[in-house]
Order: sequence, then structure tokens, then C-alpha cells
Amino acid sequence: MDINHSLLMFDHIGIACRDIEKTKAFYLAMGYEASPVVEDTIQHVRISFLTKSGEPKLELLEPMDEQSPVARTLDTVGVSPYHLCYRVVNIEEAIAQLRAQRFLLVNGPVPACAMENRRVAFMFQKNNGLIELVESQV
Repeated sequence: MDINHSLLMFDHIGIACRDIEKTKAFYLAMGYEASPVVEDTIQHVRISFLTKSGEPKLELLEPMDEQSPVARTLDTVGVSPYHLCYRVVNIEEAIAQLRAQRFLLVNGPVPACAMENRRVAFMFQKNNGLIELVESQV
């Protein structure tokens, strides 16, 4: 089964970091603007979005504790890109199509406080890594 090309619309790049304020300082010096930091207790992360006209949106993710999947990534590879996020209109349909492409559902769908409580899901495939799906606003 092919993936419907209009199903996944690029949203942002997630970056795992140990100290959100220190990492954010680099991007602010490059002209990005930062959202306030939000604590997502479901995902066990602190989050700040960074935007700059003409550049991709970035999401900084700092683990709140050792339960955070971001903590494991930092222990393994250090500060690095963590995931690509795509907006989807129908999250269940997107999950089904990605499962048909051998993606595994890692987490979700769950509400994400940093995304106006829209549902998110994380999926993984060894050839493509971790992706996040976020429901588009209706």
C-alpha cells in the first residue's frame, strides 16, 4: 500500500537536548523566536518551539525524568535531531497507512498540551526512524 501523499504534511523537527535554555540560546542568537516552555507530564518532557521566517519550525525536548524516551536518546547519542513531525487530518488513518509500511506504533494517540491538546502519536521504522503525527486543528 502506498502512503497518500497529502496525508502527511511537514510540521517540525524535534531536537533532544539536556538543557532547553542552553540549547535555545544558540537558536535565539540565530534569530529564532521561542515559545514559552511547557511541561508535558504525559510525555515526560519540557518543550519549547522555535520559529524563524523561512526556516523549519523546531521543537526542543528536554527530559523531565528518566521515564522520558528523550532521556534514553540523550544517553545513547547525545543532543541530536529526535523526530520529524507531520500534521494529519485523520490520525487513525495515518497510523493504519504507516503500519502497512511496517512502522510500529510506539506511543499514542494521546493529547499533547504543547499542541493545544491535539492528539499525537509516535511511530518508528528502522529505515526511517521516529516520526510524530499530530492532528491538524479543525
